[in-house]
Amino acid sequence: MRMRFFTALLSLIGIALAAAVAPVAAAATPAPASALVLAKRGQTASYTIVRPASASPSQIYAAEELQHFTEKMTGVKLPIVTDAAPLPTHAILLGETRHNTALVGSDNRIGTDTGIGTSTRTGTRGSFGEDGFRIVARPPHLLVVGSAKRGTLYGVYELLERFGGCRWYASWHSVIPIRDTFAVPATFDETQKPAFALREPFWFDMFNGDLAARNKVNGNRATLTERHGGHSHRFGGGLGSCHTFNQLLSPEKYFDAHPEYFSEIKGRRVKKRTQLCLTNPDVLRIVTANVLERIRKDPGADFYGVSQNDWYNFCECANCKAVDDREGSHAGTMIEFVNKIAEAVEKEFPNVTIETLAYQYTRKPPKNVRPRHNVMPCLCTIECDFSLPLDISTFAENRKFVSDIRGWHAISKRLYLWDYTTNFRFYTSPSPNVLTLQANVKFFRANGVDYLFEQGAYQGRHGDFAELKAWLLSKWLWNPDLPVEPLLNDFFTGYYGAAAPLVRRYFDELHTFHRAAVKPWRIYDSITDPVIPDAFIEKSISLWQQAENAVKDSPAHSYNVRMAALPVLQSRLARLSARKKNPAEQRALATTLLARFAEAKNIRLREGNDNSILAAWRASAKLPPPAR
Repeated sequence: MRMRFFTALLSLIGIALAAAVAPVAAAATPAPASALVLAKRGQTASYTIVRPASASPSQIYAAEELQHFTEKMTGVKLPIVTDAAPLPTHAILLGETRHNTALVGSDNRIGTDTGIGTSTRTGTRGSFGEDGFRIVARPPHLLVVGSAKRGTLYGVYELLERFGGCRWYASWHSVIPIRDTFAVPATFDETQKPAFALREPFWFDMFNGDLAARNKVNGNRATLTERHGGHSHRFGGGLGSCHTFNQLLSPEKYFDAHPEYFSEIKGRRVKKRTQLCLTNPDVLRIVTANVLERIRKDPGADFYGVSQNDWYNFCECANCKAVDDREGSHAGTMIEFVNKIAEAVEKEFPNVTIETLAYQYTRKPPKNVRPRHNVMPCLCTIECDFSLPLDISTFAENRKFVSDIRGWHAISKRLYLWDYTTNFRFYTSPSPNVLTLQANVKFFRANGVDYLFEQGAYQGRHGDFAELKAWLLSKWLWNPDLPVEPLLNDFFTGYYGAAAPLVRRYFDELHTFHRAAVKPWRIYDSITDPVIPDAFIEKSISLWQQAENAVKDSPAHSYNVRMAALPVLQSRLARLSARKKNPAEQRALATTLLARFAEAKNIRLREGNDNSILAAWRASAKLPPPAR
């Protein structure tokens, strides 16, 4: 659960892909007579975008985005006015304008309920929270009704995606179709609310604020400025969401004078890789004071983390052991400790939630003690098998996790879930877990998860199907019921162009190995995993070469295909190197990998340092080390 954050930069050799737009043929089918034609190529603008005079930054941006992409699609630039002016003859009204009540009635105004529910595909009324919206046609007008926070902006993106065909697959690759008309059915009325309050596909490219907002992602790591609606579920106090014990009571500061503050292991208090003695009253006093001080210095966040360090070594002193034995879990001492801090915090900060980990040795829920209403456990799936959905796999750790999450759901007011969606040993290792992602998201929703964090290759782009996984997760964190096949076809066609059938063939064959459940797939599996046979890797080299040839005349698609081939190239090189075979092929592979690594720049191969891997590649390629 180590987190290193890197600023998203894009620097590609030879071509400027930063705003690459794959060309799409003009839509030839005219809009039906019953449609609201928002823009028609070759004609002057008949519709006007209307926003509130007191619009928020995100609503102002929503109007600008609608204007920009409509012009990209049709060549028609729609004017933007505020609702201080009279209602235009044909209007697209964004947010809660003064004209809305006359058009849709007062029961459609934004309410105060911020509860988040399952996405709906109906025209139901009611509050949309910060992120939900309603798109409703009232001929000759169209309304996109949503909060001033993000709802209106998300509604505009839904309009552009659903009826304009716009797609934002990666920060460097969008598909904006060239259309004759941009139209919406005259009877359209749909309300959507997201399935999860916090939606965090923790993949490197989704940290880009524009990409995140266009895919309705509101995670903390995404660079969401005011125009994107900012962040609503922030972790404050400089604590983040995990491993805060040493920050709140440092062994370097306290251990020498007070070893009793820290873990007793086999009768001896330990300083290195220690936890806290959670039944010591002085520990409670010091940590509570430090938490309160951090909240006062950084007020306004929703969550402040109080949680164990990223290792075991829980305290075994007589008092801690008595509590844990009574509760049947080391979460006993943890929840009792965190509850007392949360009780003190609530007196001064009634809207603050204290987040803690249900991780490794604290993941099993306690028998008797219950988290307070302002305590949020964070469950983690780090031990699990991801070759099959969590609740289908018969792997022992999955059985335990399923039992644990159901137990926490039964006793907690809210749940945070930290899931793992990449191979941390090598981000670029073939990782056939795509077909488990949706089922797991549905399982989390069914078990009361409110805040979902999907950790992927967060330090660089182009991990195994990285862009696909981030995009799919953004869709399913909003609505887990969206069917997989249309989404896969959508992405493969838009992102890989003419190479899509070849890439899809590789994808399908890759996913047969672990889906057969020959063995668990876990997040630190070897890149030379024999479950994926050598013959498949060798055959895939040829398949990816065919894919590259298919898009050689399309620079944007060519880049995507060449970078998506990295896992196969690296796997082949790793297997040849391990067996000291085919030095000529090793040299060619290493040369290719180094060139692509240099071209993309923002690649990380693994959580650890890449230097030893790059040095091995240079040695295989017979290249001198880089200048110091």
